[in-house]
Amino acid sequence: MASPSWRQRLRHNKKLILLVAAIMVVATLALALGLGLGLGLPHRVWASKSAPSNANTNTNATTGDIIQPAVGTTWDYPLGFDLTTSSAAPASSTKFYSTDLENTSNSTTAALQAAGHTIACYFSAGSTESYRTDTVSLPSSAIGNALDGWPDEHWLDVRTSPVRDLMVSRIIAAADKGCAGVDADNIDAYDNDSGFDLTQDDAVAYVQFLAAAAHAAGLAFGLKNGGDIVGQVVDVAQWVIVEQCVEYDECGLYAPFVDAGKPVFHVEYTQVEDTDEVGDGLMESDCGAGGQEGFSSIIKHESLDDWVVRC
Repeated sequence: MASPSWRQRLRHNKKLILLVAAIMVVATLALALGLGLGLGLPHRVWASKSAPSNANTNTNATTGDIIQPAVGTTWDYPLGFDLTTSSAAPASSTKFYSTDLENTSNSTTAALQAAGHTIACYFSAGSTESYRTDTVSLPSSAIGNALDGWPDEHWLDVRTSPVRDLMVSRIIAAADKGCAGVDADNIDAYDNDSGFDLTQDDAVAYVQFLAAAAHAAGLAFGLKNGGDIVGQVVDVAQWVIVEQCVEYDECGLYAPFVDAGKPVFHVEYTQVEDTDEVGDGLMESDCGAGGQEGFSSIIKHESLDDWVVRC
């Protein structure tokens, strides 16, 4: 935003502004004519960082500087333990990881990506967590009800400037850390008792805001759940992470991502403690349920520890 002193100077220099504008118009017309007449200039397709990526099926293909993982990309969700190059699976078997933005060091992120993994950085975009130090400046008016089952976490009014400014800061931190993209959680307050009158339209506007901020920082953006708004935001996201769509019978809501050439990273949760105990019934119900064709599906503990079954 321009400072008051700049605006004041502009008001006193209208003639200069008009002159500069005229020069820009002439230059633009000249460039357009030059390209249209084919004056020997090399043809290039310019991709804006703030524009959504085009669908494709190449693993980690890029549009500009934005990665686009392929449909079927393998993944894991290691938010419950410290992922390192020694604890990570080979990139040939697990390509994509979402790691905690605050708790994963720059050096670990760099080492994992150097080993061939794609690293998205996780943060909660729609709630405040008591252990996150960067939320202390949020006004109490922007903090709502506790999340069901998570008493130390409260919904945020995502329409407010302080909340949005905080999330932009987190996105910039993710870029500085070297993340390839962001995994922005809890965008679906419209479907919960948040304490605010938040609607699906509010969620769409917020996701579009977050995606634009991520793209402007050179990062991919991933939707998190939000099946009801997929049709309105699939164009601005490079993937979606879906929790328990089999349990809630809503996997079909996310099919537009696969249709657009973008992966659906799907996880079902279980209390089973050992891979050998995952019988045919669980594999059939969680991995074989209809509506998840083309999904990258795994089974995890809710603690998101290092136990995983890949469908």
